Amino acid sequence: MNSNRLLELDALRGLAAIAVVVYHYFYRYNEIYGHENLPSDWSYLGKYGVHLFFMVSGFVIFWTLNRTDRPLDFLVSRFSRLYPAYWAAVIITFLAVFSLGLPGREVSLGSAIVNILMFQEYLRVPHVDGVYWTLTIELTFYFWIFLLYISSSLDKVVGMFSVLVVASVAHSVEFIVIPYPLYKVFILKYIPLFLAGICFYKLTSDGRSLATVFALGLSLSSIIAIYSFYEFFLFSFFYLLFYLAVSGRLKVLSLKPLVFLGSISYSLYLLHQNVGYIIINKAYELQLNPLLGVLGSIIISIGMAILLVKFIEKPVLNKIRSAYKRSERMQNFADRLSIRSDR
Repeated sequence: MNSNRLLELDALRGLAAIAVVVYHYFYRYNEIYGHENLPSDWSYLGKYGVHLFFMVSGFVIFWTLNRTDRPLDFLVSRFSRLYPAYWAAVIITFLAVFSLGLPGREVSLGSAIVNILMFQEYLRVPHVDGVYWTLTIELTFYFWIFLLYISSSLDKVVGMFSVLVVASVAHSVEFIVIPYPLYKVFILKYIPLFLAGICFYKLTSDGRSLATVFALGLSLSSIIAIYSFYEFFLFSFFYLLFYLAVSGRLKVLSLKPLVFLGSISYSLYLLHQNVGYIIINKAYELQLNPLLGVLGSIIISIGMAILLVKFIEKPVLNKIRSAYKRSERMQNFADRLSIRSDR
């Protein structure tokens, strides 16, 4: 895989994160608390940044599994990538809301502890921060594709996910009724996006095949039924943007500021919402211009994300993976000794 393509994917992830931040600070904040004389409807499209995240995940996770030798390699890789930064964000956000207050978004200490699992939504426990709902979706996707991997069925993923897309469409047009628990656990609302990411990987790495092109077209056309005709046009733009990025035809995404934004996108996503709302609320209490509150929230959230990446996300990730590699080497050495002693 060309490293430039991964940089461009990082940049897409960064743009998606900023889009979500803008959506929350303008549109969503206005829905919950109300902005004073501050237009917010224009930022509504930012909510679709999460859908771009899911496409990137489909691409990256399929690529990761295709270069993974053992199941444990993948588990350690995903754990070290997701959990340390997430745990830090849960603690920071819980303490910020607990100490500074955020009406309607407080959770109990018990709920915060359950949030450590990351799949609290399945346990019907409220999220410490509302944005964590997407992490449940991500973990569910990881579970299903990892199941295909350990059963040596990863080559069937396009066909199997295509079947799920058809089922999601059939449910959306009320041809069949899928019980909500099944609809949720098979992530049927978002499965077209993960499938699209996988198809883009196969198209740019394995070459074009009729099955892959058909599955990609199915995933896009399903948006009309699962979402709406209007969203179909928006997602068509996402598909085009994604293809240009992963095929190396969008060099502008390799610019350092965009790549840097991508490098902090996960921590920024984890930290921005409730902390940002607190800052905007305080700006209103001080009777400041609401734009100053929003701008302050963006600056502080980015600053916190940089610190989280520098002191938690990257160093802990490196330590976990280094410890895992050392344990692998020790195990290999022990295995060789065992073989020699048996001779």
